[in-house]
Amino acid sequence: MNIMNKLNVLHLDGSAGLTMGMLLFLLQDWVASLYRLPDPTVHFLATANVCYGVYALTLAFSNRRNSASISLLVTANIIWAVVCVAIVLHYFQTASLIGLAFICMEGIFVIVLALFEWKSRRELLEICHVT
Repeated sequence: MNIMNKLNVLHLDGSAGLTMGMLLFLLQDWVASLYRLPDPTVHFLATANVCYGVYALTLAFSNRRNSASISLLVTANIIWAVVCVAIVLHYFQTASLIGLAFICMEGIFVIVLALFEWKSRRELLEICHVT
């Protein structure tokens, strides 16, 4: 089986989270200024994205996935969407339009991922058992 057949939504999910988190860490001052958000909030966004990305990529490359690990990932996506809404509401008066837009898009992105991962949970379990 070639590598492309083994790629799945978990690779996209984990790569997106890790990439976003690393970019937020590397560009923290610029993003804080662009988004008009406090540095600790940007640091929180970066940390959460890196942690999530590492977990999702660990699952993506694991041969020992189980239902609980996929459910935890889906739950984390849903919680993160709620956190995005909370951040938008909390900083609605002070954050820049671009900052609010990016956080809204991140919330939408993770909800779409959660839905897709939930609908594909059986296939995600089968993929890791194929040799």
